[in-house]
Amino acid sequence: MPRIRICEGDPAAPTLVCLPGAMCSPHVFADAATRSGLTAVSMAWLEDDGPHHLDAIAARVCAAMSDLPSVILVGHSLGTPIAMLTALRELDQGSSRVRGMVLSNSGANTRGHGDIAGLIDRIRNQWGEAFWDAFVARCFHTVPASPLLEHVRGYPARLRQSAVIEALCSQHSIDFVPVLSTLPRVPVAIVHGRHDPARTLAHAHKMASGISDASLHVLNTGHTSCAEDPAGFSAVLRAIAYEAHATR
Repeated sequence: MPRIRICEGDPAAPTLVCLPGAMCSPHVFADAATRSGLTAVSMAWLEDDGPHHLDAIAARVCAAMSDLPSVILVGHSLGTPIAMLTALRELDQGSSRVRGMVLSNSGANTRGHGDIAGLIDRIRNQWGEAFWDAFVARCFHTVPASPLLEHVRGYPARLRQSAVIEALCSQHSIDFVPVLSTLPRVPVAIVHGRHDPARTLAHAHKMASGISDASLHVLNTGHTSCAEDPAGFSAVLRAIAYEAHATR
């Protein structure tokens, strides 16, 4: 799995392992991660050979971070269920590597995420620049500046249509509600955008209420909070890193 070094930071703190949403550039985390003062890597989980159902992706994330002594998993959109599956897999293997989680703009399942079936259909039938531009417009309440905008607009062309469909179909079949309480007992922050057109605040509340001691942070953003409010998002990253250190 391609692992992109985003920034270098405090060597004594856990490394941020960032998991972007489907079709979303791994670089969306760069500004927030840099501001946090933490070391960060981003996983380009749609760029490898697959398979691309979420359990297999989580297994490859675990392998890709096996050399990191401690991590904070940072999920955005579809990266959030991948982060949760990664945390559960690490727990099952007896690992204490996961020290915290920041889960952004997602939900415990796709109920109420009304356009996912339509999205899969458009990927099958409308794959190309016009669809990619519409997808980017949906992901941002505040459009990012260059060079991130170029990264985001150009990223879907790097991906295989079939891989995106497989990942989204897998997400559609998974419900985390029964297992939220079994996630590792580590500091967890749920981040949501007030203007997110894809996920409602009810999705965020459902996750926050199901995960033990999770905190909820609502930012004045759309669906990509990490890029739209890097200062606010970095404050959450720092808070989770501080909690992770304090609870060791």
